Amino acid sequence: MIASPGPITELMHDFAAERLAALQRHLRKHVSGEVRFDDASRNLYATDASHYLIRPQGVVLPRTVDDLVAAVQIAADLAVPITPRGGGTSLTGQSIGPGLVIDCSKYLNAVGEVDVTNRRVRVEPGVVLDQLNRELARYGLTFGPDVATASRATLGGMIGNNSAGARSIVYGQTVDHVRSLEVVLADGSRATFAPLGPTEYEQKLELRNREGEAYRAVDAVVHENAPEIERRFPRILRKVSGYNLVGLLPGIGRSGREPHNGTDRTRVSLVPLLVGSEGTLAVVTGAELALVTRPKYRGLLVPQFDSLGAALEALAVCLDYGPSAVELMDQMLIDLAREQRGLKDAMAAIRGRPEALLMVEFSADDAADVSFRVHELRRRLGSAVGLVAAVPALEPSTRDPLWALRSSAVPLLWGMPGDRKPVTFVEDCAVSPERLPEFAARFRDIFRRHGTDGAFYGHASVGCLHIRPVLNLHDPRDAVTMRRIMEEVTDLVLEFNGSLSGEHGDGLVRSEWNRKMFGPVVYEAFRRVKRAFDPENVLNPGKVVDGPPMEENWRIPPGPLPPEPPTVLDFSRSGGFFRSIEACNGSGVCRKTQGGAMCPSYRATRDERDSTRGRANALRVALTQTIDRTKRTETTETTERKEGRTDPGTLDRSRPNDQPLAASWLADVMDLCLSCKACKTECPANVDMAKLKAEFLHAYYEKRRRPLGHMLIRHLHNLLPLAARFAGLNNWLSRRPLVRRVLEALAGIDRRRSLPELHRDHFRRWFRRHRSGAAAVAPDPRRVVLLDDCFTTFQEPGIGRAAVTLLERAGYTVELAGICCGRALISKGFLTDARELARRGIARLDRLASSGIPVLGLEPSCLLTLVDEWPELLPGSPARRVAAVAELAESWLARQADAIPSPGPPRGGAGTVLFHPHCHQKALVGASGTADALRRLSGASVTVLDAGCCGMAGAFGYEKEHYELSIAIAKLALVPALSDQPNATVVATGTSCRHQVRDLTGRSALHPLEFILECGPLHRPGG
Repeated sequence: MIASPGPITELMHDFAAERLAALQRHLRKHVSGEVRFDDASRNLYATDASHYLIRPQGVVLPRTVDDLVAAVQIAADLAVPITPRGGGTSLTGQSIGPGLVIDCSKYLNAVGEVDVTNRRVRVEPGVVLDQLNRELARYGLTFGPDVATASRATLGGMIGNNSAGARSIVYGQTVDHVRSLEVVLADGSRATFAPLGPTEYEQKLELRNREGEAYRAVDAVVHENAPEIERRFPRILRKVSGYNLVGLLPGIGRSGREPHNGTDRTRVSLVPLLVGSEGTLAVVTGAELALVTRPKYRGLLVPQFDSLGAALEALAVCLDYGPSAVELMDQMLIDLAREQRGLKDAMAAIRGRPEALLMVEFSADDAADVSFRVHELRRRLGSAVGLVAAVPALEPSTRDPLWALRSSAVPLLWGMPGDRKPVTFVEDCAVSPERLPEFAARFRDIFRRHGTDGAFYGHASVGCLHIRPVLNLHDPRDAVTMRRIMEEVTDLVLEFNGSLSGEHGDGLVRSEWNRKMFGPVVYEAFRRVKRAFDPENVLNPGKVVDGPPMEENWRIPPGPLPPEPPTVLDFSRSGGFFRSIEACNGSGVCRKTQGGAMCPSYRATRDERDSTRGRANALRVALTQTIDRTKRTETTETTERKEGRTDPGTLDRSRPNDQPLAASWLADVMDLCLSCKACKTECPANVDMAKLKAEFLHAYYEKRRRPLGHMLIRHLHNLLPLAARFAGLNNWLSRRPLVRRVLEALAGIDRRRSLPELHRDHFRRWFRRHRSGAAAVAPDPRRVVLLDDCFTTFQEPGIGRAAVTLLERAGYTVELAGICCGRALISKGFLTDARELARRGIARLDRLASSGIPVLGLEPSCLLTLVDEWPELLPGSPARRVAAVAELAESWLARQADAIPSPGPPRGGAGTVLFHPHCHQKALVGASGTADALRRLSGASVTVLDAGCCGMAGAFGYEKEHYELSIAIAKLALVPALSDQPNATVVATGTSCRHQVRDLTGRSALHPLEFILECGPLHRPGG
């Protein structure tokens, strides 16, 4: 019999509910930014790039520094824990917490005026490192630390973590580049920390406020414990565990090296203490940074070895030549990279299957100096034991993909198939570089004693390796093994006088070990510092000191996985639907804002829920809510019970039949995914959100009524032939304002969006006449099948005519596929209907594919449906055979170009071509085939735009609820790129892309085959 709650318990519940209500009320009153307490936001901010989960009470996205200050003041007054957050890329759980998460990345991202003379700049905490360096590049400056997550890591996060990156052998750590910090203290008061002279320092000690208390406590701690601090802190560059008390000792400096920030070491500063404190001592509102000169030239040598030991033994020779970085990668990482589409160019420099490689970078303002050192090191390593190759990479086209390969390590490793993955908990140890070979060998011995191995990679130049044992955290036995490995590794690190963390910090995974690593005296000094700054323990509690056991707060408790939902698409290659989601480790590559296309909606909104990571987290939460949560932490469970809340969806009456994928909050998160497929390639873990969304929509609408707009898409392949019979009338009606208002009201098609013209004399009708007229001519034995997709056929028939003309001039007989691929249906989750269309299509094309007859396509999204979705709708050899012969028509023509007469110079004024590839094309086959066709078959000068997604995405850009976002996405990069060259010819492979270009710029973009035909090549030999 369960006793009913007593009066004290009920009173506590009432108090917690009143406190939560007061928190929301005051935040909404005093904060102009976004205040979120909905279940979706709480779920999305419950994780980062670690394997931990703590659901916060709420989330604030401050628009101004005053918002940030107000949020801290309100939460502190109510004793609500505060967790500051940047890009959420923490590997150890620093950026999650049980109270109020404050995300500065969306709005607080201003870069102040650059002081070029003194090489300084002021930044807000949400500034992303790549963003800062782009703005500094015009002045020939850069911020020294360059973390692998530079495309999404914020300066606030780097300051909180004391980040370093690959080039720390030259630039040190973030602490060496921070001149001053503006912060909010735990009581809501504001303070500025900067280097102080003796008089200024004494004045700070006399302050009768929280700032003064902090100064006095730190002063006492350092003076009372100086000998023990100096004894217990390792004398190496890369050490970020605990609080940086050693950086406050006279004569030792911030990181044990000469700082880059121009600070006089005779002056006293608490900046070294605050940098790396993981948001536990203060919340950063702004920083003044010191900058360094950007080297003009960089070059790489990539020596490759037959063993990990041989690579590490060669490190000393590499260091003799003054490199700016020496990075290590082992075979596990190399093999995973080999399977990644987006890293294909980088892997071209890897010879065979080495056990390990080094990336040795040299930087200078003299290209000859860089080249000399690269080749001298190559010569010197020629006699090195175990060397199998040494590849120089001096040109950006070779060098940059290799550097990107190293930066992709974390998501690559987490994307490893299966439940056993390289886990982060001992992944950040650092020792003196000269002891690294022995240290790595001893480390591997620990793994082998526990029946596993691991991935070895990282910053060999400074002795900081990211070593990750392969474990299955779903297996309770491996959870035990994890702690045993940690116990042995901490002993090893102490033996080598190293640091348990050289870069990633303590967080939830290593904080409990700080007492062992630093001893009771220094650990108690840490606690005194924490109490002085934050006596109520509201600032990111449980990090650095008084941390919970490393096994608490896991995303998914060890034990059974959630049951697999029924799916239409085949997820067997990734181990099932849930494991496809779990491939996302939270590293946040999808939050990048430059280069490639991922993730278009996030780039426009800068909102976590609109990132691939956000959607993957939402899907994971929806499925894992079915797991027995008896192992949830007492803190989380008690807090939610007090607030009267349970896991979202557990009591969600809007979810038909308790189907986890049918929760309404989940639909809100998935809504703005454009299904562009960029994540399938650009995410190093190859998370295929387009596929996941299609399956989600199928489940979500299984018991719900579809909107009319969806039903139009479902029957589009049947409606277009009918509408084309009355093309003139339909085109006239589509331009009438009244009709457009009705269409918007009923079907959700935005009246501001132009509708494509229909053609009564469509492509199939033209082709029948054309074939009839050529009946007397004997068919050429060389045959091709042309996929006459619905969009080309009824909306842009000129493209089909151009394709037939060019193929016939090249000496091929063309026949039409006469099928619908189902692309539009898949995008809206009509998967059973799409599967039936695929069944018909495969029945029609398999016989031809078996004979080796190519199936050529004009619209990338349709053609690539045969390649990507058909084998997953209908797994088996027939679908694979069709996929194997499917290719874009222009790419295929380019490969036949050697047998085709050269077109010579382009016809009048072809000039410069700006080529915008379709997103599906970029993701699945790349743009090079089309670009090569344009160059070889037209003779034009072609620039392939790296301008992201056009934002149209099929039906997405027509829909009223998505129209504004569609326009915003196009205006991020594509429209500006076209505006920069107003006289260039625009070529785009996708019908949606051409439509968006016309609507927003007034320019007519051509299909590649239309342009090639205009330039007049491909006259048939003898014709």
